Amino acid sequence: MAQPDGNSIKRLYDEGMSEVFKIVGSIDSTPEQRRVARETAEDLTAMLVKHTLESIDGRTALLAGLIVELNQVIAAVKKEPPYAEALGNFTAIVTKAQTLFTEDVKNLT
Repeated sequence: MAQPDGNSIKRLYDEGMSEVFKIVGSIDSTPEQRRVARETAEDLTAMLVKHTLESIDGRTALLAGLIVELNQVIAAVKKEPPYAEALGNFTAIVTKAQTLFTEDVKNLT
């Protein structure tokens, strides 16, 4: 697999944020689900601002954060329906992020 670049990581980040905002804006979300999703959006936005995607350190930091933050949202939406589709989307994004993270870390050595 080719080394992940800033554009592919940013696209993955954008996919994750899109799913997070679906939960924030849904009337079907519980207050707890909206809270976790809002906190995730804030945390990921701060990470994106802090870490440049031009460096390997910046990419791996953002990927690691994306994995952790989206897993928190996954845990919140697993407890309460109606997020079966979002759960699948989040899981796919986290899986892609883990693959890119592994490749980026491998390229460090």
